[in-house]
Order: sequence, then structure tokens, then C-alpha cells
Amino acid sequence: MKKLALLLMVFVFFYSPSLFAHDKKILIINSYHRGFQWSDDVLSGMEEIFYNHPEITTNILYMDSKRISSEEYYAKLRELYKMQLQNHKYDLIVAVDKFAYDFIVKYYHELFTNEPVLFTGLEQFNPEDVQKQGLEDRFYGILEKRAIPETIPMIAKMMPSLKKLYIVNDASANGDDSEPFIRQAMEEHNDKFKIEYIRSSTLEELEERFSKPNKEEAVFFIRFYNDKYGNLYKNSQIASMINKSALPVFITDTLFIEKGAFGGKLVPVKNVGLTTGAMVIEVLDKKLEPLHVKTLVEYKYQFDVQKIKQFEIYPNASVKEFDLVNAPLTFFDKHRKFIDAVFLISPFLLFLIVGLIHNIYMRIRSEKELKAIELQKNKHQQFIIQQSKLAEIGEIFSSIAHQWKNPLVEIATITQEHFYSSEDGGNEQSNQYVHDIMVQVRYMTDTINDFQKFIMPSTQKTVFDVSEAIETMMKIISHNIKYNYIDVSIDKQGARNLMVSGYKNEFMQTLLNVVNNAKEQIKEARDAKSIKRGNITIKIYNHTKKVIIEICDNGGGIPIEKIPNIFDAYYTTKEQGHGIGLYMSKLIIEDKMGGKIRAHNTQEGACFTITLGNVS
Repeated sequence: MKKLALLLMVFVFFYSPSLFAHDKKILIINSYHRGFQWSDDVLSGMEEIFYNHPEITTNILYMDSKRISSEEYYAKLRELYKMQLQNHKYDLIVAVDKFAYDFIVKYYHELFTNEPVLFTGLEQFNPEDVQKQGLEDRFYGILEKRAIPETIPMIAKMMPSLKKLYIVNDASANGDDSEPFIRQAMEEHNDKFKIEYIRSSTLEELEERFSKPNKEEAVFFIRFYNDKYGNLYKNSQIASMINKSALPVFITDTLFIEKGAFGGKLVPVKNVGLTTGAMVIEVLDKKLEPLHVKTLVEYKYQFDVQKIKQFEIYPNASVKEFDLVNAPLTFFDKHRKFIDAVFLISPFLLFLIVGLIHNIYMRIRSEKELKAIELQKNKHQQFIIQQSKLAEIGEIFSSIAHQWKNPLVEIATITQEHFYSSEDGGNEQSNQYVHDIMVQVRYMTDTINDFQKFIMPSTQKTVFDVSEAIETMMKIISHNIKYNYIDVSIDKQGARNLMVSGYKNEFMQTLLNVVNNAKEQIKEARDAKSIKRGNITIKIYNHTKKVIIEICDNGGGIPIEKIPNIFDAYYTTKEQGHGIGLYMSKLIIEDKMGGKIRAHNTQEGACFTITLGNVS
């Protein structure tokens, strides 16, 4: 019997080590209440990790800081926790988000002894906070980094006509954590389009503000749980506001995907919990050094198919790989119950297979169509660029014809004079005639070279002088302008720095488009006898580290109702116009050179304003 008992003990020792393993007790202090989706998803991820570690037991305390966050409340909460925890010892304390972290740092010495602390979900961490409390040897953490800097340029690429972006972030402590990243991103992009930053409002006010469709506006939603009166909104209320928005709403995490948001570069919230759970195991096993803080940079691009169709915005322009959600019900989804019944009846198994094949085919075709639309859009855009260049080449060669007439006449005259006076003239005189002929030939050669350089597209961005580019362009078309009885004046207004970065030849193409439009308008006004002589004024000046170019004429102006559409593709105010020139001008200035181009009327005619960033 003794031998049997000894063998049984050996068996239990080797084959059931968990019976002798030390249980690990974890206290989780959650900043929020039960049912708050963000923290519930984080806890779900942690529990998934702990499932494979039966030695871990957890106890969760809910602070409810979204509803109550006063100092008086935290003081009473401290007294309550002191009573609850006085006879308990934990192997690790986990702080879920900022409120729990701040609470533990402030009251650590009253509530705990030497337990290590792991925080999760913060956007910022300053080691000095724990060093001041003498806790630098027992803190670890997970930082959640939202893709704020990356999302704004992504929106701008997906919406090339973007003129205004609303950024929504509530006035909570979490909002304060996101604030520096938002401000930095705003500074980098506020010169490209208007940005309105909203922190104090209500859901009703936001719903009203975003109720009118506008293809030139979008919303970047960070969070909005607490309004300006301190009221707490449920996720369902926030989702309702987002879904009703007549503007596309871009987001930073997975909480509101498939609930009305357009999508974005998203933090998978459950992954925050999974990563936290994995670090908990490492801390318990003493595999990490104190003050080990990991920044979670796991993202996934997700976009809602229904919102893509609603706003006609396609992610392909800026994102190569992404997931589509909320797709229309497939054949399989619509007839799931029927297919399940058919599956039980073997004679109809073939029908199920056909349905599944059809489902796969429709899904592949849908994805191909979406990518094909964007590909066709890009090809069409390149075609418009080439088409516009060909249209302007026609103008250039008409100028060449004018430029060649004078040199050819001059050559003929010189030759005749040489011929009729050869008996009286000597070698010196003959040489002079040859010299004069060469001067004219050289002029013709230089002219042709200028045209060739102008037609050739730029291959890469360069830094160039705006004034020099304007003078070069005007030199090329000077005869065309002169023969149409138009005076051109260029006023630099004492500008000192006119250097910009961009595509010089395409920039001159833009100027040519605008000047040609002015020329045509002046010709119509002169034919109508409303003016005697045309006048084009080009002003160049600096303003707040920008280079401003104003091109104004006295041709009578653009009809007011047509000004909002003159930069649209194929929109023209002329009977023989193709509607490409000004569209290309906007594309070159705003898309390729990051500037702005606007049009308005003066008392005499139209005025185009081009704004470019100055290179210091």
C-alpha cells in the first residue's frame, strides 16, 4: 500500500503540475462602467488570453468615470476601495485607460503595498508621473496610438476637392490626451484646406451641422462621449448621429465601423486587450523590466461599402489593401435557411454548390468593379492631361507661325539688298549681310527651342522662380498677344522671394490656360465694341510665406452663376470650348503643387488668384 501511495504521488507530481502551481490573482480597475463598449472589448481580448491560463483569477472594479469624474467622487471611491482591498493581496494590478491609471498613481501608497501595475489604452505616458511617487520600479504599459497624423492626408487624397474638414473630439481627459496629436496634424494641413476643430458641442448640434450634403467637406471623428453640459452619450446614440451625417465620417478605431462611419485606418480595440493579456503573462513571469512600455501600432484599413456608394468616394486612390464591410447581402445570406434545408436533402446538394460558386463569383466581381472604377478614374485623369497639352500645342504652333513670318521677310529683304548692291559693295559688306542673316536664323532657333522646352512635361519637382517662369511663358506667346491688341503688364510689387517647389512646365501650362481665356474674353468684348484695347495685368507678391499670382483682365468677367463650376471637367462657357483647360489648371496647382487657384470678378473683368507655398 505504501508503494502504491508513493507511485500515485509521483504520478500526480509529474502529470498534474497545475495542482501545485501558484494561483495568480489580478485586480483590474476599469475606468468605465460595465457595458461601455471600448473597455468591454479590451476586457474581452484579455479574457481570451487568460482562458489558456487557468492559474489566473481576476477581479474587476468599475470606476464609472464617464458618468462621474469629480475629485470628490474619486476621494469617496478611494475610501471604498481601501475597505474592499485591505485584506487582499494581488500579483498584478491592471489599469484600463487614463482615469484608472491616474487614480492608481495618485492613491497607490494608500491602496497597495508593492504590487506591479500594468496600464493599457493610454495615448501618452510620462515616466515622471510615476517617478514622483517612487513607483518607477513597478509600472508597465500599453499605449494605444491612433492614426491621427496618417488619416488627414488619407482623407485629402480620397477627396481631392476637399475644402473643409471637421475634427470632432470631446472635452474629456481622453480628449486631452489626443489633443497634441490633433493640433500637430492640423498645423501640417491647415494651409491646404480649412479645418474646424470641435470639442464643445452636443450630439444634436453635430447632427444639425452635418445634415447638409457637400462634396467638398468631411468629418474626422475621434470621440464624443461627453457633451459641453457633461451629459454622457451611449454608443447607440453616437452611431445614430454618425449614420445620419450627410458628410462622410472617418474614424480611428473599430467601434463605429458598420454603424454609419465611412471607415479609415483603424485600431482594432479587441487587439488592445489581446496585447494587454499577453503582456500580463510576461509581467507575471518576470520577463520584462520595469517601465517597459509598448506602443500598439496594429491597424487595419476598413471601409463601408454602403458609404462608398453613398458618397462616391473610393479608397483605392490612397490605400492599396483594405477590407470592405457592410456589403449587400449575397445569395447565400439571403437564402441561408433555404440552403440549410436543401443541404439536408442530398438530391439538392448540387444547387447549394452552384449557389456558393455564384456567391464567390459575385464577390470577386464586386471587388474587381470597385478597383476598376478607381483605375479607370486614374487613366481618365491622365488622358485629360494629355488632351489638354494637345489643345495648348495648337495655340503654341499658331504663335510659331506668327514668329516665323518676320524673320523670313527679313531674310528675303537682306538677300535682295545684297543682290542688287553687290557691284558696289565689298567683302566687308557681304560679311555684314551674312551676319544679319545669322542673327535672324539664331532668333528662329531660339524660339523653336523655347517651344520645345515648354511642350516637354516635367519629370520631377524642382525649385524655380515664379517671375522667371511667367516671363518665359509671356515671351513665347508675346506675338499672339500683340497681334490681338492686348497690353500685358507684370508687377512684382517689391517681392523678394518668389521661389516655389513644383513642376515648372506644368505651371506655365496653367498660366497659358488662364491668359488664353483672358485673350478670348477680350476679343469678344472688343468685337462687341465694349472696349477699345485689351489689358492683362499680372501681379506677383509675397504674403505670409506664400507666393500670390493675380491675373486680371478687362474682358467683362465671368457670369456669376458660372463661377462655382468653371474648374469642373468638361464645363465650358464657350461654344467651341472643351472644358479641360481650367480643370487641368486646378489639377496642376492644387493636386501636383499643393497650392490653391480661385476666380472672381472685378469691375473690369475676370481675375484668377494662384497661391503657392514659398520655399525659404
